[in-house]
Amino acid sequence: MAQVEPEDDSITRFIVRHYRYDPSRRERRHVIVAAFDNQREFHAAMKRVTDEIAQRRDRGEHVDPGEHASGVVYEPGHLRRAAIGHLVSGAIELGARVRFSAQDLPPNMALFTFHGPSSQDLADRGPQDGVPN
Repeated sequence: MAQVEPEDDSITRFIVRHYRYDPSRRERRHVIVAAFDNQREFHAAMKRVTDEIAQRRDRGEHVDPGEHASGVVYEPGHLRRAAIGHLVSGAIELGARVRFSAQDLPPNMALFTFHGPSSQDLADRGPQDGVPN
């Protein structure tokens, strides 16, 4: 198997996760099982986790109803963009002005800009346009 590090941000990673109770954190969460550099091994690992859950259920062991296998694909640069997204969100919450490129943002964030009328445009309109001088 060509397993890779889930944190290797220089390559595309196919990450297998197991949603289960994590005793170290005392919560249910997605626990990373493995990461691969190709889809075939990714799907095989997902099947192994799914089969293991089904076997435990068939043996009569307690299996949380929400326990399942899942996966996610991270493209190169995903972790860098996520870190920038956290930084930008925090800065905006604090009222800071930030400058960044839209390519640096994670896929779940967008860049919107507003270019309102200048003060000269407002002065030129006058009261007939509903804008007082």
